[in-house]
Parts: sequence; structure tokens; C-alpha cells
Amino acid sequence: IGIVNSQGVGGKIAKMANIASMKSHGIEFTLSTKNIVTKDFDWNSDFIFSNSKNEVTDLKSNASIIDLVTGSGFAREGYPVRGLFSIPFLGLNEDGFPMFRNSDGSVTVTDINFQERENVDFLIYEGPTDPTITGSFGNIFRYKNFRLNIFLTYSFGNKIRLDPVFSNKYTDLTAMPKEYKNRWVIPGDEATTNIPVIANRRQSEKDRYLKTAYNSYNYSDARVADGGFIRMKEVSLSYDFPQTWLTSLHLNSLSLKLQATNLCLLYADSKLNGQDPEFFRSGGVATPVPKQFTLTLRLCF
Repeated sequence: IGIVNSQGVGGKIAKMANIASMKSHGIEFTLSTKNIVTKDFDWNSDFIFSNSKNEVTDLKSNASIIDLVTGSGFAREGYPVRGLFSIPFLGLNEDGFPMFRNSDGSVTVTDINFQERENVDFLIYEGPTDPTITGSFGNIFRYKNFRLNIFLTYSFGNKIRLDPVFSNKYTDLTAMPKEYKNRWVIPGDEATTNIPVIANRRQSEKDRYLKTAYNSYNYSDARVADGGFIRMKEVSLSYDFPQTWLTSLHLNSLSLKLQATNLCLLYADSKLNGQDPEFFRSGGVATPVPKQFTLTLRLCF
């Protein structure tokens, strides 16, 4: 569903309509195994793997450059429904400003037209913003009355547009990410860093299009991270009290369980600088998922 231009019948030129066709396919694989089974010790595993892909096969609308490069992704014929594209970044110049290849094939600092709709083939395709591979891997170990559960989740195949934090102007209230520690400072730094200079007031007043350079950098291939991750989702240890202990208490069962949820990310792209790829920008805050610890005592009468 998207905007399509009409002849204006009914008083509207731009209307919402079904503007595209797509195809999708995928597989899901589940494997459950009993690796060891003895009187006192058991080890069971569960592995889930899911892979799905989609492609826009027909599209009756042309997206602008700004639509294609933003973090939410956008449809383009021959690509996924939510594909992410980037402006080609060519490094920093001798003044520390970012350089790009534009729609004409020229090297430029500020000549990027974000409203261009026809000539967008110069953009770099990064990948889908939705993961194509998801799944989990769980293991349950039992030794006599003790039970240990280790559960991991994983996701791969998607790309993330990093926050557009770079600008030609800042205030005393601007929060600076730690990338600025490695920014261009003196001539020659362009050989060792891709982080642009903090423009001074004179440079901003001299070039009124300098804002475009920093916006282009925000939406370039230098500001894309891998969205894949492996998460330690849950670890729990439980103990079932022996039946002989329960007779005098008039209980059918009694168990104690210590559970930890969302302990850590075993793998995530270092470009995210601690931001959680699974919940990136969700809820408008993008804070890491909090760890949870639960102690449960269960009695059955």
C-alpha cells in the first residue's frame, strides 16, 4: 500500500492504493534430540532455524533517495519489501569533510539531491532491514533432582541504519556519541579516520549547503551496521525436592527455581556501541533490554 498519482478524479491527485506485487518464500527447520539419557543424568536439545526472503516484483511508484536511505527501509522493484540503500561514501577530504559519489557519478561534498526519484542506481544496496534468519538453541541438563536450562536466540540477515547524529552545527545541549573521539582534527587525519570534522562557524557560514554534506554522511554506507545477534535469552536452575521430604508437609511437589533472563548479547556488531540490535530505536529510547532475575518457590498441595 502506497501513494500513487491519479488524474485528480474525486478531488485528490495523490491517493493510497495497492501499488506493488511481491513474492516470498522460506523454510523452517526444527530438531529435537535426546543426547544422553541415563538414570541420573539427561541432556536434551532443541534447535530451531527459520529462513525467509521476499522480493518486490512489480512497483508502480518511484521512491526518492531520502525514502531509500532512511532506517526503516523502502520498497524498490527487484529488492526486498524493506530494503536499505546508502549514499556511496568516498572518505574525507583535506579539510575533514565527507566526500560522496552522486547521481552523476561525480565526487562531491554537498551536491546530493535527496528528492531525486529517477536516477537512484548510484546508491549502494545494503540489505533488508528485516532479518532473514531467526531461530533458537536450547539445552536442558538434568542431574538427579537438579535441572539446568540454557536458551539462546539468534537473528541474522538484516542491516541497521545508525542514528543520524552528525551535523554541521551543534549546541551545548547536544549529546555526542563516542565516535567523535576519533574525528578528523588536523590535516592528514583523513588517512586514518572516516569520522568528519566538527565544522566551525566560519565554515558553516561560508558554505550554506554544508548541512547536506553531514546529512549525506548520516545516510551513507559508513553509517550502517549489521543487525545480526546471538542473545543469551535465559539461564535457569531448578531443584525438585525429594518426595520423601514432602510426606510430612502434606505436599505433592515442591520446587525452587532461579531464573535469569536477557543476560547478555554473545554477539552484536561493534558499530552499535552497546545499542541492542533486536530492539533498536523501539519505544523511542533504544535502551538495552534489562536483565531480569527471578526466584520462584512452587508448592503443589
